Amino acid sequence: MFAEERRKKIVKLLENQKRASVNELSSKFDVSRATIRRDLSELEKEGFLRRTHGGAILSGSSKLEPSFKEKEDKLAKEKREIGKKAAEIIRDGDTVFIDAGTTTRYIIDFLKGKKDITIVTHALHIINKINEDNLNCELIVIGGNFKWSTEAMIGPLAEDILKKLHVDKSFIGSNGFNLESAATTPDLNEAKIKEIALNIAGENFILFDQSKWEEIYFYRFAELNQIDFIITDSIEENKAKVLEQEEIEIILA
Repeated sequence: MFAEERRKKIVKLLENQKRASVNELSSKFDVSRATIRRDLSELEKEGFLRRTHGGAILSGSSKLEPSFKEKEDKLAKEKREIGKKAAEIIRDGDTVFIDAGTTTRYIIDFLKGKKDITIVTHALHIINKINEDNLNCELIVIGGNFKWSTEAMIGPLAEDILKKLHVDKSFIGSNGFNLESAATTPDLNEAKIKEIALNIAGENFILFDQSKWEEIYFYRFAELNQIDFIITDSIEENKAKVLEQEEIEIILA
């Protein structure tokens, strides 16, 4: 079992029973106590849990990020409609950043017929989708450290390349969103890519489906005042009013 898979299972175990000891985890996963302590240290750094004497308890403010494959089929119809709405906003001649994610991937399905567009991405599944659809576009790939679970390039190299670019529009997925924390995501390295994408764009679009409302993850990558548009499939009237006061336009799919 790879370390990332084991750590994911540790957090899931803590979600069920709230706490666990090093000895218990060592026995369950058949690894040394030193290995478990390293796992717990890494998970604590990422905000998923809090170390205690001899074990750990679940952190109330963070969640473990599901993989691309785990998220792919969830609310697929809604995500497809969000992707379609986003694609309608892209104009001929636009340069756009498309973030890694199961929702942003659907944008590619609706770009046929667009002329002279340039797509900047750090996501392998976006690149593969462009290739599968034989989409006529200029493709700029951001390299870096490959994160297998989300199929995204991250890290200092990816960040440095992205900082040097400018795009007309950024389409960025969010794992969680509420009015206080705004846009949040579990992974600090992926959050850094999202932050940079916000900074290099003329207009910023945050995409998420109804299941992301009131979810809060470890790292806030966007304040309300950094967001120009939200594309979603559902929103309560009171939330829409607050966001409109913040001059954020809501686009319903």
